[in-house]
Amino acid sequence: MIRFENVSKSYKGTAKALNNISLEINKGEFVFLVGPSGSGKTTFLKLLLREEKADVGQIWVAGRDLGKLHHWKVPFLRRNIGCVFQDFRLLPNKTVFGNVAFSLEVIGRSKHVVDAKVPQVLELVGLSHKANSLPNQLSGGEQQRVAIARAFVNRPLILLCDEPTGNLDPATSQGIMRLLDRINRTETTVLMATHDASIVDTMRRRVIQLEAGELVRDQSRGVYGLEDPDLAGERLTGAIRAVTSGSDTDELVKGRKRIRRQVSDVGLASISEEAVPEKVD
Repeated sequence: MIRFENVSKSYKGTAKALNNISLEINKGEFVFLVGPSGSGKTTFLKLLLREEKADVGQIWVAGRDLGKLHHWKVPFLRRNIGCVFQDFRLLPNKTVFGNVAFSLEVIGRSKHVVDAKVPQVLELVGLSHKANSLPNQLSGGEQQRVAIARAFVNRPLILLCDEPTGNLDPATSQGIMRLLDRINRTETTVLMATHDASIVDTMRRRVIQLEAGELVRDQSRGVYGLEDPDLAGERLTGAIRAVTSGSDTDELVKGRKRIRRQVSDVGLASISEEAVPEKVD
């Protein structure tokens, strides 16, 4: 569905936005794209939409080599990609129905198709009763549901979500994630850029992490940070026991003190006190 082969992208006067990225996302996957600001997430999404072109390497989306795609074919590519943004981007003078219908109208769908598909997708997102409301009459969560309906009404192969919960409270965010999960179950590939650790840690889907343009992690059932805290605690506990299992030399005494300081700094509750004994018998 999506394939990057040795892809690099640079901008004038800056370090590489992406450096030698290779990965593949299969049909029907749900993938989180994480990393700090400036890590390359936005560039990654722009390359998928052909808003930017790679300097080096190949990008394949839905069977198309984007480097060889003529500019006049780009709109047809984008019909296969729905986009959801942090700031909703709804048309303020159109109703909920009109905002969703607009996605079909701009690609030439008939009124018959519009009248059939829009109510279906509004029912999916739970907003049938708001069809005639304007955006300023909706809550933030409802506006994002409209944005998702607009992105999905044409049944795209891929749904790109750029910080879709960034402006929402935790409870509303959970509802949005349940909706995206439901859409993913229709075999729609979902790629979501996010800074929300709680969502990533709860859903445990594939995680792709970028740092300064580098791919530093590609993990199935991943968490937001580099490692599951429980696994990190177990690994550090094992290392501590290995260090303290020898004779009680001055070096080991110093080592134990150093480890205690590190454990205190990290604050890993999963490390037991017994793992750092005062003295080895």
